[in-house]
Amino acid sequence: MKKLAIVLILATLMGCSSTVSRQELVTKYHINKESVKNWDKTIPAVVQKESLIEDWYGGEDVLFYLRKTGKLDEKDAEFLKSLKTKQITPEDQERFEEILTKSVSKLPREFYLKDENLKDPKGLVDFMVRQSYIRMDNPSNHIAKEVATEDEWKEIVELSKQKDLNEKDTKKLRKLLNKFIKRSEFFDAKSWYNIEVSPRVIEIVNISKKENETKLEKNNVNAKALYIAYPEYFSKLEKWDN
Repeated sequence: MKKLAIVLILATLMGCSSTVSRQELVTKYHINKESVKNWDKTIPAVVQKESLIEDWYGGEDVLFYLRKTGKLDEKDAEFLKSLKTKQITPEDQERFEEILTKSVSKLPREFYLKDENLKDPKGLVDFMVRQSYIRMDNPSNHIAKEVATEDEWKEIVELSKQKDLNEKDTKKLRKLLNKFIKRSEFFDAKSWYNIEVSPRVIEIVNISKKENETKLEKNNVNAKALYIAYPEYFSKLEKWDN
């Protein structure tokens, strides 16, 4: 009986948590029958505003991304299409709100490099070492001086001296980079602004300035910063693991 009571309490709490989350979205974005009718505009607008960075939805058409990744299944997609040609009932609105909430809840990602995300490992270490010698602040000399330990940077330098990198070397490099993006000192606005002044850099600078930056926010800032610093050497951020 005690176990049953605990299960019921947990179920109730989970249900309340889900309802609150859904209600927050409904209230925040003033979801009404018109919003439901115009679902093809409502969902993208809400997803974009609820995403920490655009890479959470691939930086592309939101509805295409949701369907491509299975975050919006075909059954829900067909239901949404039907809304354009019918009178919106309370049941329709409730189901739409559930789909919207489900779509938003599936967005958060904590990006992490896999070996296959490194397109040119040898080219990357060569570039990092060359760039580290430049006097002007840049991502590579910041990593060399402030992020990597002395031994870690020596490993990168040694990798750059090799004629090519094998699978074991690539794995070693990936592990080093994944260590780096977990560190609070990884992203330095000045170093990144010296290579690129753009909306995407401004985006991560603003996130990094937040008080009480969460672990997820920090990881996303650092992962995107790594990609921005060396874009030709990595697959798109949305293809990284999480």
